[in-house]
Formats: sequence, C-alpha cells, structure tokens
Amino acid sequence: MKFEFYDDQPKKYRKWYEEHNKTCPLYQNDGAIGGRLTYCFTPTSLGVITVVKCGCGEELNLTDVENW
Repeated sequence: MKFEFYDDQPKKYRKWYEEHNKTCPLYQNDGAIGGRLTYCFTPTSLGVITVVKCGCGEELNLTDVENW
C-alpha cells in the first residue's frame, strides 16, 4: 500500500515543520541519519489517519476527516 500526503496536507506540514524547528530541543541533534520525525499512516474503513510525530513529543495530525 502506498501512503502519501494529499490536497493541502503538504502545505500544513511544511508550515508546522518550519515553526516547530524554531523551538524543538532536538532540532540541532537530529543525528547523522535523522529519525527525529515519525510519519504514521493508519488506514481505517473511513480513510487514512495521518500523524507526524517528533521525538520531542509534539505531534501534527493531518487527518482529513472532512473528506471521509
């Protein structure tokens, strides 16, 4: 199964990512291969739940429930 961002999700993600990096305590300590961000795609019978999680604990829910 292929998971990807749709519609305005990339724009919302980019805005959150840029703002979050200004205050994230882990931003400068990402490591050589990254791993600070986790992209979670959970398929349900109604649609796909899309959440981006940072290692610092902050999350962005990109789920588009209006189109379910």
